[in-house]
Amino acid sequence: MAPLAVPDDLAAVLFDLDDTLVDHRGASRAGLESWAAGLGLGGTSDELAARWTALEMRHFSAYQRGETTFAGQRRARVRAFLPHLDLRDDTLADAEFAGYLAGYERAWRAFGDAADALRRASAAGLRVAVLTNGDERQQRAKVERTGLARLLDALGAPVLVSSTLRAAKPDPRAYALACGRLGVPTGAALMVGDSVANDVVGARSAGLAAVLLDRYDEHPRRGPQRVRTLADLRFG
Repeated sequence: MAPLAVPDDLAAVLFDLDDTLVDHRGASRAGLESWAAGLGLGGTSDELAARWTALEMRHFSAYQRGETTFAGQRRARVRAFLPHLDLRDDTLADAEFAGYLAGYERAWRAFGDAADALRRASAAGLRVAVLTNGDERQQRAKVERTGLARLLDALGAPVLVSSTLRAAKPDPRAYALACGRLGVPTGAALMVGDSVANDVVGARSAGLAAVLLDRYDEHPRRGPQRVRTLADLRFG
C-alpha cells in the first residue's frame, strides 16, 4: 500500500498496544500451543486457536463492560475451553490458566515497526501516548518486557490503560480522558490501532481522526484510512 500522510493539524497520536505495537496474536498462539500440547485436546492447532480467540473476545469484552473481573474472565475462558475438566474451584481454574499464561508472556514481542513509528511521531512534534484496553498490571508488564517502556519514557509518552482510566474503548470517555492527559482536544488527535470497533469507529465517534492498522489484510474494504504496517504512516 502507498504511504499514508496524517493530517497536518494534528497535535497528538494515540497508539493501541495489542496487535498494534505488540504482537498479541502471535504470543497468544505460542502460549496456547505450548499449553495445549500437554492437555491431549482434539482438533488442529488452527481450530484450537480459533476456539481460544473466540472465547477471549467474548469474555474479555464482558470484563471491559464491567460484567466480570479480570480474573473472572480468565476463569470463564479456561472453563469453556476445557469443559471436560472440573474447574469449578477458582484455584483450579487459575492454576490451569497459568499454564497458558506462562507461554503467552514468554512470547511477548514488539513489532519491528513499533519503535520507529513512535520516534517518528514524536520527532514530528506530536504528543504521543499508548491507549489500551486491559489490566494495568499486565499491560505495563508487556511494555516493560518488550523493551518499549524505556522509549516511551524518553518520549514522555504515557501508557493509559482502561482499568485505571475507568473507561474502555470504544467508550467516548476513554479517548477524551487520554487526550486530556496529553492536553489536547479530541479533534486534534489521531487514534492508530488494529480494531475497527475500538480504534476506528469508537475514536471517530469521539471526535478523533483514526487510522486502521490492518497487518493481516482482513479489512480491505475499510477505505483509504488503512495501512498494513506502521512504517506506512507519514508524520509531518
